[in-house]
Amino acid sequence: MGKVRRARVLRVIAPIVGAGLVLLVGAGSSTAAPTSPRASYEIVMGVPGIPPVFLGVRPYIAWNHGFYEKFLGKTADIRIQDFTTGTDAMRAVQNGQIDLAWAPTPTVMAAMASGANLVAIEGMDTIDWRIGSIDPAISSCPALKGQTIGVDTVGGARYNALIGMLSKCGLTIGDVKTVNFPGAAGMNAQIAGQLQVNVDHIDEVQQIEAAGKKVTIPVKLTDVDPYQHYDMLVTTKDKLAQNRALYVNVIKGDIAATSWMYDPKNLVAASKTGQITGDSLAVSTSALRHYLGIKWWNVNASGLTVQRITRTLGEYLKLGAIPPGGNALTYKTMTDTSLWKDAWAAVGKQYAVPAARIGTYATANT
Repeated sequence: MGKVRRARVLRVIAPIVGAGLVLLVGAGSSTAAPTSPRASYEIVMGVPGIPPVFLGVRPYIAWNHGFYEKFLGKTADIRIQDFTTGTDAMRAVQNGQIDLAWAPTPTVMAAMASGANLVAIEGMDTIDWRIGSIDPAISSCPALKGQTIGVDTVGGARYNALIGMLSKCGLTIGDVKTVNFPGAAGMNAQIAGQLQVNVDHIDEVQQIEAAGKKVTIPVKLTDVDPYQHYDMLVTTKDKLAQNRALYVNVIKGDIAATSWMYDPKNLVAASKTGQITGDSLAVSTSALRHYLGIKWWNVNASGLTVQRITRTLGEYLKLGAIPPGGNALTYKTMTDTSLWKDAWAAVGKQYAVPAARIGTYATANT
């Protein structure tokens, strides 16, 4: 593991109410003990889930192995904060509490449509949401009508994914009951037999089955549209103007971490980092292979594919998950890919992942 001197992780309990108070409740799961920050500025990045969902594995690898520190040097410290949901992390960005947040694309778009001064500087193109049922009688989309389904929060990633998945069979959010189980809470409730149906990631389904529960998948979001956009790294336009050079260096860290993750010799170490999610090592390894195979974390690209983003905007406008103000949004008003382009120009030659290496992990997004 790389030596880490200027990176710190704290976990956060959310949601944030109004302007919001951030309650720090303990150290993150890094295996290195960082010293006190020495730079004049501290970048704070929010990731979803307490413990983090699998999305957070790359930021933690970039932190744990010193990739963020390598490119930030003495110009800034970086701290990762875990939030109950990506929605809460996004709100912390809006409120000026943190610099950056990984947040679900439809949720970000809904905030932008309501006037939020946000911009996406990096993204994750590929979706993997599915509805997982431990009740064999609930095995099809129509069977979901009237059921209680676990989500993160109203307007959150799982909630909006549920809206999309229900549309597969003509159902709406009003046809089901939702209960909030953010992050791994829904998975754990299913393992305990307390919740029959939840909106899950693939690693969560695998972890439930590893605990002895058979999981049926009534519908996946890819059944509705495999070309939706998943998640965005967002900041405010004001923060971007102030800290653009720093954020370019953060993206360099992501590029380097992604390259490291695709190196087969690092699979075991990366899978161990994946256990921060609460997954077993076996599940983490399997899930990591899957996520690398579907290019879940952006690899050799910004992860802000114009077709996916505009398609997601249009679909969620039709479903009512994005308010009418979203009709004024455009790809250019929502994103700024220039930071990723600058980062890639600086380090892409060194950290580009060969197509053949990506191909060794290639899998259908199932």
